[in-house]
Amino acid sequence: MSQEHKFLISMTVLDHLGRQLYRNFITVIGEAISNAWDADAQNVWIELDREQKTLTISDDGHGMSSEDLDEKFLKIGYTKRGHEGTDIHSRSGRPYIGAKGIGKLALLSCADEVSIVSKTRTTQPTGCRISNTELDEAINNDRSTDQVLLKDAGDHAYQLLDNLNSPSGTVLVLSGMRTTNNTDEFLRSSIAQGFRFSLIDKNFHIYYNRSEITYKDLSRLTERTQFAWVFPDTDDDFTQLLQDATKQTQSIDQDNNYTIPATSFICDDTNDDNRAQQQLITITGFIATTLKPRDLQIYGSNERATLDLFVNGRMRERNIIQHIPSSRVPEQYIYGQIHVDGLDRPGTDPFTSAREQVIATDPIYQRVLELLKDILKKIYDHWDRMRVKLNQESDTTSDQFNRGTRSAKSLASGTMQQILKSLSEEERTHWKSITDELTSRASLMSKYYTLTFLTEAFLRKLLNDNGYQTPDSFPPFIQNKLYDYPYKGKNGVNRITKINNKEAELGYKDKASIRKIESDLDYLEFRELLSFCDKDPNGLSFKQIAPELSNKVEHIVTLRNIIMHCCSFTSHGREEFTTLYPKLHALLKAFASNAMRTRDSEISNQD
Repeated sequence: MSQEHKFLISMTVLDHLGRQLYRNFITVIGEAISNAWDADAQNVWIELDREQKTLTISDDGHGMSSEDLDEKFLKIGYTKRGHEGTDIHSRSGRPYIGAKGIGKLALLSCADEVSIVSKTRTTQPTGCRISNTELDEAINNDRSTDQVLLKDAGDHAYQLLDNLNSPSGTVLVLSGMRTTNNTDEFLRSSIAQGFRFSLIDKNFHIYYNRSEITYKDLSRLTERTQFAWVFPDTDDDFTQLLQDATKQTQSIDQDNNYTIPATSFICDDTNDDNRAQQQLITITGFIATTLKPRDLQIYGSNERATLDLFVNGRMRERNIIQHIPSSRVPEQYIYGQIHVDGLDRPGTDPFTSAREQVIATDPIYQRVLELLKDILKKIYDHWDRMRVKLNQESDTTSDQFNRGTRSAKSLASGTMQQILKSLSEEERTHWKSITDELTSRASLMSKYYTLTFLTEAFLRKLLNDNGYQTPDSFPPFIQNKLYDYPYKGKNGVNRITKINNKEAELGYKDKASIRKIESDLDYLEFRELLSFCDKDPNGLSFKQIAPELSNKVEHIVTLRNIIMHCCSFTSHGREEFTTLYPKLHALLKAFASNAMRTRDSEISNQD
């Protein structure tokens, strides 16, 4: 004989779906806000009493009757989709947030007790109280859900419902709150970041401790934003706070500017009847970077602002950039909002049970990641170019600029910061345009200076190591310059004696000497080094090695002197420098090779 059977759900299942699934306090608040949104509420009021350890969340949505409380709120897995409104919209046309019917269990994760009271326009208030102590007892005794009866909500909860002054609504009272030490500022900022319902319905308002949460609650973050890129067709009041950053992004590197193009695509999908259909998916939002990585920290917590994915006004994936790894430096500076409302569509639930992530295999989600990967690469390059122009820390992993250029800019910027420390804040502000311009010049010229220094120093080392170490080893015109040797009827210049006497007069003598001398070649000028020609016809001669440079010595010296006198090049000057110096390096290479061959020959003869 056939018997009737039915499912019995252990209270342990509720424990796993509720208290252990949702651990983030903001997520708990978020579920209550989302329920109010789905209920077509115009207002949500969040009140946190830290002394009493209570959290109250009230809304003026369409509310619940006693039957609704049992069949909808307390029925685990119930979803409004297809029962109230349409598959994807509420009665008023709002896109639904809830889907799985388990988000309400999040309330159990952060309080000892939860009271729910509600009323509709046509029914009397109804309510119940869920105690975690009673749930623990039921779990320990392995009871099923139909063996657990809930008590009525207390008078306090009903009084709060009456105080709404609304014909319908719902009040949640969480007692014995187990909150973290997050500040009110952090909670406001987190709620402002996590919910952008105003993009869909500007009549939806969220209040925290009687003060409305708006995009202005994120002003601390936007004040520290340096650059911003906004997707086309983005209608977001938050981006108003980013106008300065957006303008700066468009002005610093105008020749190589990057603007996010209109970003949309057609996705093949299936409807409720498993029939193929095409859907237009549009991406909106913004991507921004702060001046420094630490500026991403949300005040009052250890949390950081990240690049987040939103669907229908609610954050669905935090730090989406983790799925687009690149090891690029700008990743440490980036945050933003990526809105893809088309992810939530009929017949498909792309979100995980905890509602904090998108299922990785979702085809629309995968396409979004592909597009973002390309966009982010271009943004990283643009960020790098702008930071280089501003002489700020840039992306050393990028191949847009050689390492020498980046090092020179870093040195110039760091050195200028040391100088600015001696000035007052008012003085730094007054002279900013000048110091910025000088830093930019120094970053460019220091590279040229380093090249010049190394060229001259290397030239002296080559001569010294090739045997030109004593007065008698030098060509006649060099002897004339350094000592008292006459040359072509002219007395010796005695440069070494004159310089030493001058330094001695200033007190720089013996132990107080300031000039480190490795050889008398250190007293030679660059012109004399370039004109070096051995007295022996078979000896080393720069003119013999690179005769094409013999008529360019004065040009090279002139360029060198501009650098050493702390002046700057014109564009033509930079072109001249970068043309002549490679030829000079070819001369050095030939000279060095010749010197090596000479030394090897001498060693061979000795053997």
